[in-house]
Amino acid sequence: MITSSTERLAPYPVKTTAAQNEHNGDLEISSPGAAPGAANMNQPKSVGFSRGQQSLDHSVWYNGALMTFLATGEDTHGQFALIEAVGRRGSDAPPHIHHREDEIFYVLEGEIVFSVSDRTIKGTPGTMIFLPRDVRHSFTIESEQYRMLILVTPAGFEVWFREFSVPALAMTLPPPNEPAYGEVQRMLEAAPRYGLEFVLS
Repeated sequence: MITSSTERLAPYPVKTTAAQNEHNGDLEISSPGAAPGAANMNQPKSVGFSRGQQSLDHSVWYNGALMTFLATGEDTHGQFALIEAVGRRGSDAPPHIHHREDEIFYVLEGEIVFSVSDRTIKGTPGTMIFLPRDVRHSFTIESEQYRMLILVTPAGFEVWFREFSVPALAMTLPPPNEPAYGEVQRMLEAAPRYGLEFVLS
C-alpha cells in the first residue's frame, strides 16, 4: 500500500490573501503588510545550491516512475520546483487541469504524446512542451521508457507527488507490479486541495 511521505518536505512561508480564487486554497507568497504585487523584501536571501541526479534521499516512486526533486519550493522560496522523472510505458497522466501552476516538460529520452486542449504534441528528445494553468492536458508514453524534466511554477505541486508516492529504495524504476495510480479515490478527494481537477468525462 502506498503511504504518504509529505512529512519529508518542510513548508515554505506563504500568506493567504484576498486574491484567492474560486479554486480556493490558492496561496500568494507575500510579506506581512506588503502592498499587493510588491516584491517580498523580508524573504530569506536565496542561496545557490546543487542537487544531482543520483540523490536517493530526494527521490520517490510515483505511478511507475522514479522522480527526483532537483529543486522544491523549500529551496526556491516557492518560485518553482524542478523534477526529473524516469518511467516506463503505462505511466500515463489522465486528462486533468492545474488551476495554480504552469508546467514545462522537457523530454530527454523517449517519446511522449501530449494532449493540450485540442492540440496534440509529440515530444521527442530535445522537445519542450508548455502546459499553461487552466488548460486541460494529458500525456501518453509511446516508448518503452522515458526521461524528462518537469518545471512547475510557482512551486507547490511537488507536494502532491510526495503525498502519493513512497520513498525510492534505489535509483531505479519501481517494481513493475506497483499499481499505476493505486490510490485513485484518495487522489480524487485530495485534488481540490492542490487546485487540481481531473477531467473524467
